[in-house]
Amino acid sequence: MKLNKQNAPKIIIICCAVIIVSVLTALVAPAIFSVKPENHAFADGKQQGVDFSTDFDVAVSGGNLQKLLINSKNGAVALASSKGNIVFNSMSADAARYSLANVLSVRLRDKKGNVYSMNSTDNSVDFGTFEVLGIDSTKATVSFRLFPDAESAQQGVENADIYAVISVDFTFEGSSFTAAVDTTKVALPKGFCLEKISILPGLFSVNKGVSGESYIIPDGCGAQIDLSAKNQEDYTLELGVYGADATFHAQSAGAYLPYFAYAKKGCLVNAIITEGDALSEITVKKFADGGGYLYNTFTVTACGIVKDRYVKGPSYEGVISQSYTISEKQTDYNVVAQQVRQHLLRNGYIAEKTGEKFNDLPFFINVIGSVDGKGSLTSFVDATEITTLLKSRGVRNIALRYSGAGSNGMQSTAGAGQRISSTVGGADGLSDAVSKITGQGNTFWLDVNIANNRANYNKRTVTIYSDSLRFAGYASKDFTLAGSDDISRNVSKWYKSLQDYPAADVCLNDCSKLLYTDVADDYNRQDMLDNIRNSTSALGAQRGVMLTEPAAYLLSNADAVFSMPEAASCQHVSGVSVVPVLQMAIHGSVVYGSSYMNVSNLSGQDALLKCIEYGAVPSFLFTHSSGSTLDYNAYVAQTAAFYSDAKQILPMLDMSMTSHSSVVPGVYKVTYDYSRVVYVNYNPSVVEVDGIMIPAKDFVII
Repeated sequence: MKLNKQNAPKIIIICCAVIIVSVLTALVAPAIFSVKPENHAFADGKQQGVDFSTDFDVAVSGGNLQKLLINSKNGAVALASSKGNIVFNSMSADAARYSLANVLSVRLRDKKGNVYSMNSTDNSVDFGTFEVLGIDSTKATVSFRLFPDAESAQQGVENADIYAVISVDFTFEGSSFTAAVDTTKVALPKGFCLEKISILPGLFSVNKGVSGESYIIPDGCGAQIDLSAKNQEDYTLELGVYGADATFHAQSAGAYLPYFAYAKKGCLVNAIITEGDALSEITVKKFADGGGYLYNTFTVTACGIVKDRYVKGPSYEGVISQSYTISEKQTDYNVVAQQVRQHLLRNGYIAEKTGEKFNDLPFFINVIGSVDGKGSLTSFVDATEITTLLKSRGVRNIALRYSGAGSNGMQSTAGAGQRISSTVGGADGLSDAVSKITGQGNTFWLDVNIANNRANYNKRTVTIYSDSLRFAGYASKDFTLAGSDDISRNVSKWYKSLQDYPAADVCLNDCSKLLYTDVADDYNRQDMLDNIRNSTSALGAQRGVMLTEPAAYLLSNADAVFSMPEAASCQHVSGVSVVPVLQMAIHGSVVYGSSYMNVSNLSGQDALLKCIEYGAVPSFLFTHSSGSTLDYNAYVAQTAAFYSDAKQILPMLDMSMTSHSSVVPGVYKVTYDYSRVVYVNYNPSVVEVDGIMIPAKDFVII
């Protein structure tokens, strides 16, 4: 607009108005968002309107005569085995006992962050506002219109203030059926968002439990929970698939794989989260006197309080789904592992075979260069000395991972990481170390951070837990979460800087531990999963990539995982057995290391046996510091001895682990590609199994 005497007063008024509004917004907005949102739970938890009869009038057939049954009167969904017995009922008496007798359990939020909880039974079935439609031989759809009360239900979605219209598609294919919700088709009042949704949460509910009844969950390497076992108190575990959302939660143990399963004599049902895996949190509860429940919740819109303010992330727009596979012949964790492996292969998360990076059994060694960039625990010259000595002792293939090379040590960002610390030898020292170590026939892996930014960046600071720092006697470091656009830029920075070291490979130090909602750049966790996966693939195209943890969605880009969990967080609970579902799912597709053997809770020989049993290559944590408990000099002899024994598993390195079992107490049998067999004996005496004598504290390969 052209400025003249006539319109000048108008411009002044407009500018003043804008300033006033901006000031008011700055003053009022913090006050609004600092108010803690309210919770409104409309479901009374009694679910007295549920009819628990087995009068199912809708049947969708699967392979092997298995069926998915639906009761059009109460919306109940059940699975029938090939013999026609009801295996699971979403509205069973056990599900009702735990207030889980629903097809759907949902949580909405309004624009102020207030929470509204509803479920398909109390808020739709009881009001008669649901219907079964779209029925054919393999598919049926159940549509629920949920309302907080009867009056709102009578008014309908046109007049109700609070409601949700959600359809669930049930599809049977072979011996599996999929339950799916398309979030783009969910209808909500203006200003509301769908925060959380659980599909069939009561399907695996069990009262008391009988012998042979168990849950199989992705806790650590895997855990099997005996539902008939007695405990001193109830136990609850929540496992965020691929870890907790770092934007809203402190870092905690999560699930490396997207599955949860129920097993009993003659039947196993394995639920694999097929779409929306990064949005998932698996909840398991084991009651003191036996029994429990197990289900998954999708966080469609991540919300929460961050620094005393309500923060809402972007909603996921797409399909969320769980696929349930029924097995009636084999009913243990081996079946779960095989099915999860096939899912990972179908979705391109893992490769059929390991790459060509290792033509000999690698020995994983992590050396700490500098913690803060000021003091050195292991210089580049020291690292070369370590590999040279181990080579002379017969360790013929070393994968040396170097942590803390950047100017800020182990807290270096992508930009700072390119400035190699002079404390450990500078850029010339790194170049010389890479040349000499790879010239010995080894590989050199430089730790890189790409999911964090400089400290003054306006993002939330999180603590990234570090085993290596803890064992070295240092606290874990704080990082600032990178935005989604920053991640690709950080990868580009590393890509350019690493051109000076063509023989160096990279170890993704942070992004295989972190998955989070990027509120500022409007990325939910599923978007971030795709972004990190696509961004890091550029590194994998030019050089080797190692992960610090087995983030399933990055495995297809990786040649190795430095360390794999060999335990479960719930293993202290009575009736819990640790099982290697994770190892079985990915062995033969990527090379992975054991936990640090020189700081293991196991004795030296038992640590080696665990390594053999779980199909891992040995890994150690070293420094070149005489005052450190990690000084490599104390472990040279042990390292060489372990390598001499462990190299016997080289022929199985690219084979899939097809079965794992305990054959007698303290003895395990592991089969690769249905042909090669390994027996591992933890007992202090010789044990005979299958006519084979297995020496004390030793293993035999057939």
